[in-house]
Amino acid sequence: MGCGLAAKRISGRTYLYFWEYRSQDNRRRRRWTYVGPAGQTRTIDHAAALLLAYHLRARDELDRRIRTLLSRARAR
Repeated sequence: MGCGLAAKRISGRTYLYFWEYRSQDNRRRRRWTYVGPAGQTRTIDHAAALLLAYHLRARDELDRRIRTLLSRARAR
């Protein structure tokens, strides 16, 4: 699990990117998503939506793992 935001300076302008680790071919890869020009309201809103979506997926995955562990523990 992991995600974050990074500001990259390109041709004198600053742009915001969202990164996250995703599984691909049984390997973890960092995936970059362009969010928009830094400092703009719509960029900030988009970044917040990306962060929220990632954390909701992470929570769902954690809940799934907990259910699996509990069912295995009860089966013993």
